[in-house]
Amino acid sequence: MERILQEQYKEITLPELADKISKECYGTLKKLCESAKKQADKLNSLELQQSTSQYTTLCSKLITEIEGCLITRTDIYIPYILQLSKKAEDQHDCSNCTGNCKLSHDVQLLELKASHNNIKNILYRLQMVSLPLYSETIYPDAYRVLRNQMALIESGLTELFFLEGHYLIPKVTEAQNQINAGG
Repeated sequence: MERILQEQYKEITLPELADKISKECYGTLKKLCESAKKQADKLNSLELQQSTSQYTTLCSKLITEIEGCLITRTDIYIPYILQLSKKAEDQHDCSNCTGNCKLSHDVQLLELKASHNNIKNILYRLQMVSLPLYSETIYPDAYRVLRNQMALIESGLTELFFLEGHYLIPKVTEAQNQINAGG
């Protein structure tokens, strides 16, 4: 499987990778989050057991956090990556800049890596918050729907975590080094 992914992503350019991740990962996760949020809101509006309302509340908080990560990526990191790619394509040399350029590149990379690590923390919390698969408690169908949606979000985040860690961040680092802006 890793070999197939490596062949698929090895030769892809940084702008193509950013576009692919943006459409396939960020876009899909955004839709999954919207759907799960509606389901959690629906369940929160019903009067139910405390254990299930805690679950929906935790899901809502995680969804909001995931949505924040996605907004940061689409509004800050993708535009930066496209700008970085353009500089690399134009053979810009940041060693000729006044210093502000390098600082900005370093900050962008550090923030991207920190955000990437935040996904790891969210994935851990998603696993901890999930309703037990086999339980003596019989949950209404609406909870199973939310649980399945959260499982899909977890799967999508896992894929995103892998793609960013193994392909996107290294390509950003490579592009920064190409224009002499690497930290």
